Amino acid sequence: MVLSPQDIHNKEFSTKMRGYNIDEVNDFLDQIIKDYQITIEENESLKSKNREITKELNYFNSMKDSLNQSIIVAQEAADKLKAKSQKEASIANSEAQKAADKILDDANKRANQTLDKASNKTKELIAVNDALRKSNQSFRNKLNDLLNAQLEFVNNENWSSAENSSNDALKSATDAINELDNPKGSRVNSKDKELSGDLKSTITFYPDGSFEIIK
Repeated sequence: MVLSPQDIHNKEFSTKMRGYNIDEVNDFLDQIIKDYQITIEENESLKSKNREITKELNYFNSMKDSLNQSIIVAQEAADKLKAKSQKEASIANSEAQKAADKILDDANKRANQTLDKASNKTKELIAVNDALRKSNQSFRNKLNDLLNAQLEFVNNENWSSAENSSNDALKSATDAINELDNPKGSRVNSKDKELSGDLKSTITFYPDGSFEIIK
């Protein structure tokens, strides 16, 4: 049991011969009582402060636990959000890559188709151009041969004699036709001259001076 200042103050001692001086002992006890009271008061003050500090410490400890829990929750939420964001970013990147690859493939296909069409069209145009060039060259050659033949025919020395022979043949044919038995008259057509009459005949003259009567 802890003594109190009052217990010290009320403590009574028996006396003996040649004992301590009672007044001195009482004075010393009074001083002890005062010091003990001061010590008790200081101890109570310290205990009170200790309780306050302990209370505050418990509060801060609870705050620390709450903060730690909040930090843990926040960290877990951040980790989940980060994982979700990375997953969504990966999915978005994958989809974007697929879309880009599809667009690129489609563009390549269209480009190849366009190139194939252009190549085929070019080949067709080249073939048509070659055919036209050959046809044009053939036509020019034939026309040149024809013109040369006509020019050679025109420059032929027998042209004049053929023309005279044709005139003589025409006269002979006309005379022959007029001598035909045709009481109603006759009409003779040729490529070079027309004879009036009701009877129609065609005379074809040739460059060599011969002729043919077609009734």
